[in-house]
Amino acid sequence: MAGELIWSRAALDDSEAIAAFIARDSQVQARRFVERLLDTCQRLLIQPALGSLPPESRLEGTMEYGLYSFRILCERQGNDLHLLAIVPFQSWNSVIPAGLAP
Repeated sequence: MAGELIWSRAALDDSEAIAAFIARDSQVQARRFVERLLDTCQRLLIQPALGSLPPESRLEGTMEYGLYSFRILCERQGNDLHLLAIVPFQSWNSVIPAGLAP
């Protein structure tokens, strides 16, 4: 049974900022990015095995999924999927709480 997809404020802000950046060049591509992001998050909710454990994370239950040059960072809590952030591949350490990153 699939649970809920819960967006953190950071994940919402990230998705809006990425879409706004893309839209500077193409509204169509920005819309496609958002559609693909939403589709991907729904798939992760239903099939969490699609995600993988971020190698830098010691946070149990966290996973990542690559979308273009971004990482969708999320945490499974029961049947629910909490979207933590959407960051460029190089930026994962910036969203891990201090003391939990290697």
